[in-house]
Amino acid sequence: MRDRLRQRALISLLKTHDGPPTILAAQIYFLFDVAPHLDNITDNMTPEMVVVAVGNILRSRQRLHEDVTAWARNLFEQAGLPFTPDGMERDESVTDEPPALSVVVSQSASSKSPIMPTAQKRKSRRVYLELAISLLERGSYTHRTLVDAIMEQFPTLNRETVATFVSDVQNPRYSPIKGRKVVKLPPDGKLVFEDKIKPMLTVIENPSFAGNEQTETEPVTEAGKKAILSGSDL
Repeated sequence: MRDRLRQRALISLLKTHDGPPTILAAQIYFLFDVAPHLDNITDNMTPEMVVVAVGNILRSRQRLHEDVTAWARNLFEQAGLPFTPDGMERDESVTDEPPALSVVVSQSASSKSPIMPTAQKRKSRRVYLELAISLLERGSYTHRTLVDAIMEQFPTLNRETVATFVSDVQNPRYSPIKGRKVVKLPPDGKLVFEDKIKPMLTVIENPSFAGNEQTETEPVTEAGKKAILSGSDL
């Protein structure tokens, strides 16, 4: 029972964490009743790297008795998050774009292409941004199916990069879609823009919002009553 509760707490922690890597590591150690060991935790580590690093310490102290990578991957999958233990950065610095061609010595300096601003580079990498926005407006896709839909349209992209993007849009801190919050709808975890479901939520939270009009019905005749009681159709 204790292991099951700890597992649920870890999954919840991964879903909600948006602080420094050291805080995430300290919280995981706390769940295992182990004194924090933060010497190997740095500020540039991703959550995946933190979980694996902490898992290695827990295993060395015999508090974890399974393969660390498999344990970490299982946690991220249950949390609906991508697992990239290689430490891919969230700013999508790893892309599938081919390296730029080197300048031939005989070419003049004036023939070089102008340097593209960083913001413009990031925008060009996310060729799937408009597609993702249109799919999020529908509210019919989960994390996995949204990644699948983008990959179907752009099969040459790196799937892990797309999966990281889908995770980022759910966190206002990392989301490239500014001003529009993405929420996850229960029970199947479909993703949708919050501004698309506010009218729906208003009616659910305040049923009187839909109006107090009563549906008018025709009076039931004696023949109708007998038909209802007998289960026959008129």
